[in-house]
Amino acid sequence: MKTLFKYRPLSEFLFKELYYQELYFASYFELNDPLDLSARIEFSCEKSEQIEYLIYFLFKTTLSLNDALTEKQKQNNKNLLAFNDNKSKVAEFQQTIFENINELKKEKIRIWDIDIIRIIEAASQKHNLEFQFDLDNFKNELKRITSKFLENSYATCFSESNNDFLMWSHYASKHSGICLEFSLENSRLFPYISKARRNLDYEKYKQRLSEWDLKTHIYWDRIQKVTYENEQPFINFFEFAPVFENEHDCDLIGLSKSWTHHFAHKLEWVFSTKTKPWEYEKEWRAIHINFGNPENPEERIRHYPLESLKAIYFGMRTPDNAKNRIYNIFSRQHKELKYFECKPTNGKDLEFIEWEYYEE
Repeated sequence: MKTLFKYRPLSEFLFKELYYQELYFASYFELNDPLDLSARIEFSCEKSEQIEYLIYFLFKTTLSLNDALTEKQKQNNKNLLAFNDNKSKVAEFQQTIFENINELKKEKIRIWDIDIIRIIEAASQKHNLEFQFDLDNFKNELKRITSKFLENSYATCFSESNNDFLMWSHYASKHSGICLEFSLENSRLFPYISKARRNLDYEKYKQRLSEWDLKTHIYWDRIQKVTYENEQPFINFFEFAPVFENEHDCDLIGLSKSWTHHFAHKLEWVFSTKTKPWEYEKEWRAIHINFGNPENPEERIRHYPLESLKAIYFGMRTPDNAKNRIYNIFSRQHKELKYFECKPTNGKDLEFIEWEYYEE
């Protein structure tokens, strides 16, 4: 059994979260680490054949299908198509890019977007290409398609620790909030409640008292232990080429297509990797990989079963009326919890003593 803790700030939203047993999945833009839920694109490759997709990506981001093309754009399209039809020239260009990538790898560990653009420009000059790749559109399309599943994925965060002074400061309203303790019976899985939608029944609705059927299911989903590395995580352009190419037929949400599973699991690893300065947080994450459109905040709420909640810890500054209000939320649901309040010590860590409810 694993015990995990979740820090929450004091606000009116907190009482709503507790009443409805809500867990909010935050977006890239809502997290305090600017590198969180993000990943750079890296362009290392092992085989020359992998460059074929890079050239294709360049081709489709350069070929303009606009109805109002200038003569210069029309000529650029014509020369681009002629180059694409010349297989020997394409092969030579492909080999040059591959060799330049591996030459640069002798100096740098990673090949980033700025590096691959310089490599493309140098190869274009070497082969005297009679057209220009639209490298601005190349960069924009890379950003669009990676943002689609990087910035549109979400996470809710937990910690192995409930007594770290900085965590209380950063995530619990400077010690005015609370910390929830969850016990997980299934290893590396977190429980959620799924409620079926109520069927519309106007005849029952008109009755002054009527009984309604509403099934509730509990399911367990993966939760990842965060690893802390010296380097920000990244994804490889060539490894994710199938995802880039099939973005409208790529179900990384429901994972109904088996070929997408590897990519979803890779992204879960990316989003559960942070840099070393955050190591003190001892974090775990539940991650929702979303390859579709951005989800609104109300669509990113899950509910946990009361059985998984074991205790609540109050900060040094949590107001007494907030403590009593929280106690009443769970007592009305006949949920027996343990309550503790923070006791300051001379060190970095905090200690807790048992808290008892009293009538105001």
